[in-house]
Amino acid sequence: MAFSIKLNTPRYSAELAFSSLVTNAVMLALLAKKDPQGELIDKCNGNIKAAFATLAADKLFSIHHVHEVNGPAHTARRFNTICREFPLIFTEGMKDWGIKIISLEASPHFEIQMLEESA
Repeated sequence: MAFSIKLNTPRYSAELAFSSLVTNAVMLALLAKKDPQGELIDKCNGNIKAAFATLAADKLFSIHHVHEVNGPAHTARRFNTICREFPLIFTEGMKDWGIKIISLEASPHFEIQMLEESA
């Protein structure tokens, strides 16, 4: 059951691929452990894949942003060290990965400034 998903949130945009190692049972078990109230599943209208992808992307973005790591490979290694209960994030040459970072970036920051009115 391999799939990929794109997420756009106010904090980040991400695209992740999931291998067939990430089964519904794995996703539900981690969602039950990390989000026992089911808020993520509710926000995703019951879509388990979207809720799990959001959970994984939130963790990835936090590691990338808070720890100020550079590049997807470093983020993946850091994630694999910190979040051991999650499927492994792909790094170069890995064969038993569960999640692959296709893209992960902060959402654009927009700022509106008043311009002085012309005479």
